[in-house]
Amino acid sequence: MENYAFLIEKLQELGLTKREAEVYLAILVRNGATVKDLLESLDIHQPQLYNIIQSLIRKGFIRASAGRPRIYTASDISALIDIQKMKFDLLKSTLQEELMKIKSRSEEEGPYISMVRSLEGVLASIIEIVNSAEVEIRAELPFPIFKELKHYLLGAAQRGVNLYLLVYPGTGGFEEFERFKDQVKIKTSELGNFLLVIADLSSAVYAKRRFFSVHKLPVSNTEIYGYVIQEKDLLLRLLNIHNNLWIKAKEALCWVSRPELYPKTFIEFSMALNELETLLKLGYTPIVTVEGRDIKSSYPIKTKGRVRSVNRFGIVSNFVLESEEGTLTIGGFDAEVEDIEAQRIIIEKIER
Repeated sequence: MENYAFLIEKLQELGLTKREAEVYLAILVRNGATVKDLLESLDIHQPQLYNIIQSLIRKGFIRASAGRPRIYTASDISALIDIQKMKFDLLKSTLQEELMKIKSRSEEEGPYISMVRSLEGVLASIIEIVNSAEVEIRAELPFPIFKELKHYLLGAAQRGVNLYLLVYPGTGGFEEFERFKDQVKIKTSELGNFLLVIADLSSAVYAKRRFFSVHKLPVSNTEIYGYVIQEKDLLLRLLNIHNNLWIKAKEALCWVSRPELYPKTFIEFSMALNELETLLKLGYTPIVTVEGRDIKSSYPIKTKGRVRSVNRFGIVSNFVLESEEGTLTIGGFDAEVEDIEAQRIIIEKIER
């Protein structure tokens, strides 16, 4: 049979053993078969065949006639896949509910870093990160991985999440993101630093570039590994490396700053600072709300005002906010010389 080995492999992914897949295919191609037919066409012992048939019936892959001899017919594969999807959707809902209970009890244990192995493990972790995003996703992606994740990234954009994607090497394929162009910035580069996906500056997946490089020999799936990171300081260090490339990368898709674009929320400070700097250069005055921490007292603070300037000198980057409390300097994570460490910035509107 053409593509026989491929079909056997795919049926095993649906939960069949190799032998079960062989029996299912034998029944399918005959449009129905008896035990005698199967024994004549397959290298299999009768007791083993009966066990396999009963297993296939239990799993819903075949049906048995009421008469003698029994004729076994194969169930429609698309219907079986739909059933599997329904089971997984129910399982996903149940597990998410229970895992959220566990997660809420363990949140006080603090940040962590864990390892994931294989391409499937890395991709599954990234999909989880992407699906958890509520405000923004920062990502540096090898093009093959970008293609694998496109559906989930588009889903995040559909939910209103802002996307900042650097794809390397830049080979196009961004047309589907055009309809979300007011939420998406995509840049391209011939070479990247790593694979990195960060959601809401709270969790990320990191892996080495060489695992997915199109310029090198393919790496065995078993050799691929990555890290799930929930440690903000480390995420900021990785973003510092990423931002250096982001500044130099070629723009492929970007929103146009204009009054109707706002309000827009930012968690990662450097992107907020870039947006504010662009608006000031265009002659706009951004009206922003800042949520964060008062540097002197360490108390939570929320303030609103007009942005007057953006400052960049050495390793210090901040902006000046004219608010009811007076003139304040706003910095990002781990700010020390500013008045406020921003944890969320909302550009409410812009004025001329």
